[in-house]
This record gives sequence, structure tokens and C-alpha cells, in this order.
Amino acid sequence: MIARKHIDDGDVLHMHPIWLFQRGRINYRGPYFDTLRKLLEVENRFDNLAVQKRLFFKIGHDTKEYEKDANPSENFIETMKAKGVDIFTFIERRWCQPARDEPREWLREKDNVGLLHVTSYTRWQESIGKKTRNMIRKAEKSEILTRIAEPDKKFAEGVWKIYNETPIRQDRNFTHFGTTLDQVSKILSSADNFTYIGAYLHDELVGFVQLVDGENVEIISQILSLQKYWDKAVNNALIAKVVEVCTKGGAGWIMYGRMGNHPSLDNFKESNGFSSLELTRYYIPLTNKGKIASRLNLHRNVKDSLPKAIRYPLFALYGWISRTRAKMRSGR
Repeated sequence: MIARKHIDDGDVLHMHPIWLFQRGRINYRGPYFDTLRKLLEVENRFDNLAVQKRLFFKIGHDTKEYEKDANPSENFIETMKAKGVDIFTFIERRWCQPARDEPREWLREKDNVGLLHVTSYTRWQESIGKKTRNMIRKAEKSEILTRIAEPDKKFAEGVWKIYNETPIRQDRNFTHFGTTLDQVSKILSSADNFTYIGAYLHDELVGFVQLVDGENVEIISQILSLQKYWDKAVNNALIAKVVEVCTKGGAGWIMYGRMGNHPSLDNFKESNGFSSLELTRYYIPLTNKGKIASRLNLHRNVKDSLPKAIRYPLFALYGWISRTRAKMRSGR
């Protein structure tokens, strides 16, 4: 804000080039690169680029591809090549944009998302089954209260407690187990497009939802609760609050990951009104390596190529391996 005021006043700012990335050893000056980029309003659409190495090629995607529409321009594609990406992939957000007429050389594969179209809370309740409505009432009778939460110190302590309750969730190793309170606080404080909803029992945080605010969609990034209170239907209460918040806020769609990756989680999504929306995932071969990999069909995820009859039993096997590794690391 200080630098912006000087610019508005017509002052000339200067710095040594080494200050862009190097922190000062004597004073408290930090690297200036991020600040300078904001001042100059430099293009930042590559900030969310994730690149994965597969065999002999690299495949890249935007980590926020579900939050906004992707329109890869020629300049964008050329920049991807310069960054060493051999294949770039993105999804077609079919629920909020018309069908696209993309170049024929772009490969197309089927993908999906768990999606819920919401118009009103009442209509949503009418669309879900009696069992799910009973679960929501059960949470209310168990004195579970839900509300939008501020990501403050108290909320961070509650999230940290949930993260570290158990090393196993959904029959798999839970990646957030062992996260420190300081790490949780930093994650919460750095979020700029998240909405948090908490579930409370006698003022104790017993569950929470992390909502990502996207263009014409709210994305359930995390939904977790203390296992010792699962008999109180905490997660059902959280989903109900998400629907209520989104309908009041005008969000027409709620997304909850992909379908077909976990049988029990898929059942939970479907019971709460989510259904699988089939959409197109595009793959753009950028280099000769990318073209060779795509011709060999190496760009696709192996698990997505398997039928459910084979894939679901493999999930159980993967869960067992994941749990066993977690127990070996903890020495139990």
C-alpha cells in the first residue's frame, strides 16, 4: 500500500535487481518480486500451473481448472511449451458454458464431477430421500449447530484437532494426520477464496467444510468431522448448511469432487442429491514427446480406464496397502 501511494503521487521507485529475490541480511527487507508483480499487474495465470512427470513426458494442468473456464490461447500454449510441458489438460465446465468447437488435434476423454444444482433449500430437501432427511433431523436433535466460521485461532485449533484425531479415514492413510497447529493456521490465513462452515456441539468444533468460491460454482474442497461424533450425523448437517448458504448466496451449482473414486463416498454424495455429470477433458499435445505419449495412450490415468467391476475391488486393495504403510510408519 505504501508503494502504491508513492506511485499515485508520481514518485519514482527504484531497487537493485538482486532485491527481487534475495532477502536482506542486515535490515528486514524481503524479496520484492511478488510485490512488484502486483504493482505492475503482471499476468498471473501460470501461478496455478501443476506439472507432473510421467515416464518420458510432462503433463500440466491448472490447479483451479474447476473454478474458472479455461480458454487456452496460442500465446498460452507457446508459453506452456517454453515451460517444458509436453501435454496440457483441462476440463470443459459444461454446467456453465456452451459446448466448445475445439481443434481436432486436441484429444478428448470422458471425465465427470459430482454436481448438485440448487435453486432453493426446500426443493433440495424434497429431492433427497427420507433417510437423509432423517439424518439431518438427527443432527438437530443431537444439538449440532452449523454456521459460517471465521478462520481465526479458535477455529484453527478445532481443525487441527480433527486432523489429528486418527491416521486412517475412509479406510486409507489420512494425509493431514500429523499436521501441526502452526501449519493449519498458515493454511487458513492464506486462503483468499474460501468459505468455512463449522459444525458445533456445545461450542466445540466437531466438523467443518472448506468451500472454494468459483465462477458459478461452489466447490466442497474438504468435509471432515470427529469420528467419535459420527453417530450424530455431523456430515449430513454440514451438507445441509452448504446448500442453505449457497442458495442464499445465489450459487447455482455445488461440486463435490469426482464420482467413481470411492464407493462409500459416492453413496454419501448420491444420498445428498449429488449426481455424476459427464464432461469432456481435453489434452493438448504440445511437443513431439507429447504427441508420442498421446498416441501410446499414456496421457490417461490408468484407474479411469478400468471398468467398475475391476476398479472398485482395487480401491479396497489400495486402502489396505495405505493403512498398512501408515501403521508401519507409526510403529504400530
